[in-house]
Amino acid sequence: MNNSYKEKQSINDWLNQKRGKAQYRPAPTAAVSVSKVIKPFSKKFGKGGSSASTLTRYWPEIVGERWAKISKPVKFTGTHNRRTLVISAPGAAATLITSANRTIIERLNAHFGNEYIHKIRVLQTKLIKVDKLSTISKRGLTPDEEHNLVKGLENIKSDELKLALEKLGRGVISDD
Repeated sequence: MNNSYKEKQSINDWLNQKRGKAQYRPAPTAAVSVSKVIKPFSKKFGKGGSSASTLTRYWPEIVGERWAKISKPVKFTGTHNRRTLVISAPGAAATLITSANRTIIERLNAHFGNEYIHKIRVLQTKLIKVDKLSTISKRGLTPDEEHNLVKGLENIKSDELKLALEKLGRGVISDD
């Protein structure tokens, strides 16, 4: 019996020497765990937010048609209280945007909230020629569609809301 105990002991010793040790893995940070939960919801329901890609959708409304034609937001950098918006613009348009950056910051902060954007950095890019055939122009409204749109908005008292809804209605109807 003593012999089998010694054999077991020697086998255990040999296994302990040859067996690999388990790799130490620290617990994941809270940010990793939360992002695994949030990302699917963000993809499914993330229609708003403050990413630069989401901002491109509202870019003409925020900065105006003039600046939207010659620029586009690229990304946000910095911390939450010193956030910088990086904008790309071709050639001399970068200089024009830089000269109007106070106005653009005010408009962005009106959209996102007070002091959301601290400053703007403009990246000068190459001038890109847009193929006129690739852009699809929207059709105008027919007289019946125009009448129905105006009739549907006549009960709205706020001029700003009526104007915004009319713009939305024209966009939706003309996409058909």
